[in-house]
Amino acid sequence: MDQLFDMNELQRSQARAEMGDEPAQFLFLVGLFTSSASIPIAPSLTVLQSEHRILPAAFYAVLRHSLWKWMYVYDYEAAAHCAEMGLIDMEESELADSIYPQVAASVPDCLRNRLTMNPHRGLAFVKALQPQVRGSAARELISQLLNLSECGSGYRHAWPGRLVKEIPGLEEYLDECDGIGPGCLLNWYEGDPISACYDEQMTYVGQNGPLEPTILRVVKLSGSEAGIDAQVRGLFDYVGAMVRSLACAAKLTDTIRDINDEHLRKNRVESGLSVEPSSAGVRDE
Repeated sequence: MDQLFDMNELQRSQARAEMGDEPAQFLFLVGLFTSSASIPIAPSLTVLQSEHRILPAAFYAVLRHSLWKWMYVYDYEAAAHCAEMGLIDMEESELADSIYPQVAASVPDCLRNRLTMNPHRGLAFVKALQPQVRGSAARELISQLLNLSECGSGYRHAWPGRLVKEIPGLEEYLDECDGIGPGCLLNWYEGDPISACYDEQMTYVGQNGPLEPTILRVVKLSGSEAGIDAQVRGLFDYVGAMVRSLACAAKLTDTIRDINDEHLRKNRVESGLSVEPSSAGVRDE
């Protein structure tokens, strides 16, 4: 996560909304992502498939669910929506040169008809299969996934939209935002159709306004001292779980990318991951 800070613009929107009334007192904790980590997962899914044909789908479902608790994940679903919207106004003659028709065709065979697996069912399957896994790479992937899932257990994403009825000016502020920054790009391979849709959409995000916060937590400073203390404890508990989860996600991402690099070496393909942020915000960290 790139920024954790007080949201001055929201406070100004709140003041405008109150217009002379006794101002409500809030303390905001805001988090947003201004760049994304690329997670090319297809080679890891191949490793998992060698252990069990259902394991790739279960792994993918749990990973997405665990990441979504803390960030907006740009993945196949987001790319498919982008392609669907892009195809609406496209002429037949343009289809051959378009990336949009390739999005659906890019899904790995091990995930076909299983992209919508319930993450709770997937988690139970991964836990049950773990003792039977033989390959060292698959064991490492599963162990790190279960650590990530455990760190986020019992928590849910603190989307700003859930607080619009409680915080004056928040709805106005969110209306003025221009998109949301993904925390990661969960693609199949580097440069695949998901990556192409991501690059296209991220080129325009944030040009006409601030990015929408990914996470918004609030402490209401009115009320009893005990009530405020309870809110602050809850806030620090949430932040602690988030930091632990992101640390686990970083380790798992490194493992996935190591497996991807090995796949590239075997196929004599040069990695396209960059060290510095690109114009679309993908980075190598």
